[in-house]
Amino acid sequence: MITGCSLFTSHYDATRHENFTRLKAFHIKFIEDYTEGSGKEWNKQAILEICDQGDLKFKEALVYAASKDTKDNTGANAVRYLRDQFKENCSSLLKRKVLFSKGFSAELVKELELQYDYAIAGELRRVGAPQ
Repeated sequence: MITGCSLFTSHYDATRHENFTRLKAFHIKFIEDYTEGSGKEWNKQAILEICDQGDLKFKEALVYAASKDTKDNTGANAVRYLRDQFKENCSSLLKRKVLFSKGFSAELVKELELQYDYAIAGELRRVGAPQ
């Protein structure tokens, strides 16, 4: 019975795990870099460029996760959810035309860390994950 459970669960993938950790670092750095007092100024062109870089990183991770999700879509769904958060943060920054406030940024980073930690923990709970 326990052995049968592995037939319905995706196996651990080191690259997918690495993608989550890299995306987490990139996303949090983006928020920190565009927070008041971080030495950055609101610059539409710079923000568009970093959002475009992020979009590519998320697309690469999504394509990879989808290629490995043969039995379920949990990896790809996690990347989609995190990508939507990143896009929302980019959109908000561009629409408001001001940097994130320190208070908002602090709360947002806490929330993002939790979301990425859930995705990473989910990957580490897959069959064959390192102990």
